[in-house]
Amino acid sequence: MINMKIKKESPMKHRMFLLVQGLLFAGLLSAQVVVTDSASTERLVPIAYGERPDWEMTGAVSSVKGDELIKSFTTNVANTLYGRLPGLTVGQQSSEPGDDAPTLHARGIGTFGSGRDVTIIIDGFPSTYELFQQLSPQEIESVNLLKDAASAAIYGNKAANGVLLVKTKRGVNAPLELKLGVRFGMQQATRLPDFLDSYDYARLYNEAMVNDYGPGSEVYSAADLDAYKNGTDKYRYPNVNWYDQLLRKLSPIADYNLSARGGSDVVRYFVLLNVATNSGLYKGIEKESDYTKDFSYTRYNFRTNVDVKLSKRISSEFTLGGSVEDRVNPGRVRNNVSGEYSTNVFNLMAKLPPNAFPVYYEDGRIGGNSAYYNPWAEITETGYYSTNRRAAQLSAKLIGDLGMITPGLSISGAVGFNTIYKSYTIASREYARYDLSGQSFGEVSAMSISESAYNQWRNFVVHGFLNYDRTFGAHHVDAMLMGGYEEYNVSTTDLPYKDIVSGGRLTYSYDKRYVGEFSFAYSGCDNYAPGKRFGFFPAGSLGYVISNEEFLKGNRVIDYLKLRASYGLTGNKDNGSTRFPYNQYYTGGNYYLGESNTATYYYVQNYYANPDATWEKDTKFNIGFDAILFDRLSITADYFKERRYDILTMPYDVLPSFVGFERPELNIGEVSNQGFEAVVRYTGKETRDLTWFVEASAWFARNKIIYNAEAPQNYDYQYRTGHRVDQPFLLESLGFFNDQAEIDQSPTQTFATVQPGDLKYADLNNDDRIDAEDYKAIGYTDVPECTLGLHAGATYKGFDFDILFQGAVNRSVYWSGSYFEAFQNDGQISSIALNRWTEDTKATATYPRLSASNNQNNYQSSSFWQKNGDFLKLRSLEIGYTIPSNLTKKIKIEGIRVFANGTNLFSLDHMDGFTDPETLTGYPAMRTVSLGLSVQL
Repeated sequence: MINMKIKKESPMKHRMFLLVQGLLFAGLLSAQVVVTDSASTERLVPIAYGERPDWEMTGAVSSVKGDELIKSFTTNVANTLYGRLPGLTVGQQSSEPGDDAPTLHARGIGTFGSGRDVTIIIDGFPSTYELFQQLSPQEIESVNLLKDAASAAIYGNKAANGVLLVKTKRGVNAPLELKLGVRFGMQQATRLPDFLDSYDYARLYNEAMVNDYGPGSEVYSAADLDAYKNGTDKYRYPNVNWYDQLLRKLSPIADYNLSARGGSDVVRYFVLLNVATNSGLYKGIEKESDYTKDFSYTRYNFRTNVDVKLSKRISSEFTLGGSVEDRVNPGRVRNNVSGEYSTNVFNLMAKLPPNAFPVYYEDGRIGGNSAYYNPWAEITETGYYSTNRRAAQLSAKLIGDLGMITPGLSISGAVGFNTIYKSYTIASREYARYDLSGQSFGEVSAMSISESAYNQWRNFVVHGFLNYDRTFGAHHVDAMLMGGYEEYNVSTTDLPYKDIVSGGRLTYSYDKRYVGEFSFAYSGCDNYAPGKRFGFFPAGSLGYVISNEEFLKGNRVIDYLKLRASYGLTGNKDNGSTRFPYNQYYTGGNYYLGESNTATYYYVQNYYANPDATWEKDTKFNIGFDAILFDRLSITADYFKERRYDILTMPYDVLPSFVGFERPELNIGEVSNQGFEAVVRYTGKETRDLTWFVEASAWFARNKIIYNAEAPQNYDYQYRTGHRVDQPFLLESLGFFNDQAEIDQSPTQTFATVQPGDLKYADLNNDDRIDAEDYKAIGYTDVPECTLGLHAGATYKGFDFDILFQGAVNRSVYWSGSYFEAFQNDGQISSIALNRWTEDTKATATYPRLSASNNQNNYQSSSFWQKNGDFLKLRSLEIGYTIPSNLTKKIKIEGIRVFANGTNLFSLDHMDGFTDPETLTGYPAMRTVSLGLSVQL
């Protein structure tokens, strides 16, 4: 980043700078709250609708600076949060640009209902996860996770799952500072599936046929095997590695950033322009084609945050932020799978045998058959899917100082508007493909193009505040009352979502030792029936700064020690499967009656209406402490316990399926959740040349279903009550049957006739049958119960170093589908099946016998296919060098820094190198290595 500092600058220059920006953005200015106290040396922590000195904090809040997020190079800012916010569990998904959103869970999962996501607040206004992903790290000041009732209860019925508070950068009272940053890197798939070639496929398919149907059932002759092995005829005996054909080894990614920041007593500003590009994994189109486009992803971010002091007692804050995202994906909509992302092509590559057909024949005809499309042709011959997404965040705020009434009193009002609009263009055509015998499938068609809006989300928010902040000697009082209206419009719904919000907070502290706080929200939404729409959500908290007591002052061990405790009630309105559950809905269809099969329309009652339905409620208890020891060691630790109740669920326990109507959803479910968080940081003694730190963190959350109204079961082990939310229920694998005698002496496995080499399962109810009543709770879910972080950094004589590890513990994943199940559904076979069961390998086999038909026994959901999902990943590594200032200032540059960065470099896990523990299938996890330059002028 180029950083320009002009030592002396008049207020007039700042006003001129503001005027130029106003002309550039045509008055689209928006606003944000800024708390300033230039004389204070206390660290201010962002909280709901404001900031608070850290010593006065009584809630549980985790924070990370935006400058830290830049150290992970990715086009989605959510993927920079791994291991950086204690209490936030981030789950990696696909790494495809534009479809790479991870899951975000605060303190684990507290409900088995539908709404589990954290609430996103950007610059004080409610937003969406999609809008958060559109931000660039360079425009973010901080991201803060509000975890307990004391910090989050003021958000009322949106706070139960935690609140992610995002604050963008604003101007400062300082000379103009220009920054320019450039990063360019290459991405590589961390792991791709290791499927076997045509020779191994053919010989093992023969083995599978013999296993199923006996000797003489082989499909491939010895001559066929020799031809595959020797590669004598690539058209009659193809051997295609589709991953090599479609994917490149390295993919470029780049990021360009220009920002300006500064201000005076009158005007403060932050302006940014950022461009991010990613070319994806697909190889470029080899020949000119009118039938497709190369993959591309580009996003432009812009921001103008301006604060203006209009008079002695009136100030204003304006915010304009936005992005434009353009994305092109080669390929078309196929079999009801959207062509917007690459899921369809990657699933096809994983299933298609290597000897099915060549990419294309010697005469240029495209390979294919009746069962399979050609993956190469799917991205080169069938058109493309282009999307354009536009996001904007605008707000304006006026703050009035009412100190003439009483010192410390102020009033403010804010208006905000957020929007995301997405449109698409689909170019689609069909092609002809030919099998090995020359038979054709499909016909060439002309290109058809359709354009339309895909989806749109927007909200309009009005907030009003009355604030009082005053110190009386050793007493400090901080109070706030707020109220507002929030309206959300979503393209998939006919009616907007409407919320009335109000709340307040009263904080009292004495002598920087004792702190007490009470906060509340009284909020309502239109989703529920009159009389059930509003709720009261109170929270109380206490803090005790023991280190400020006389008996601890001057000691050489404890520099700072604070105890915290909080308790309160929050809500989750995003639960249930039906909007307006108090309304009775009906559904219709056709009966076909009589010899003439005449259609007769029917109209029946849908889910039974529940006028008493309301939101989930969550009581949150938190106790913790913050300490600094020996002026070097800082420790923060929290224990929490939560009880989620009034979860909407159907009463399967009292209303059987034969009652004749769809069950209503009732507020009867209950889940408990508890755990701990701890962060320990040691900062080394600073010298003239060296600074360094090491920080270790861990957070743990375990939930349990207390009541979910499940249907009566025959055996206790079948109940989900008492287990984790989303607990896997599987058959318990006991290994392989090694001979027919063992099969004869074992319980009957009802899924299929078994033979030696098949999986055998435990008979839990001792009825001498293996069936649906032998499933039990086994393993963990894919959301880890414990997340670990290790962060370290150092600077030495201009060099700097930063490294971040993130780990996950108590996590299970499940191997299923074409990637793992050899020959099933006419699929291929991977290297994990090489150590299959045979008469010669029965003592060491790790995979069941091969089967050419769909084996209904071996691929039941069982503990055999459940794997340990724990991992340790190197999420970020950066090494930089800052050129000495005495050299750069000669050319009127404040500073130049060059750096090398690595993101998601490696993983230590239990996947045997076959796949990523978080991204098992589809578009693979990516590692990034980049070089960058930042300059300050």
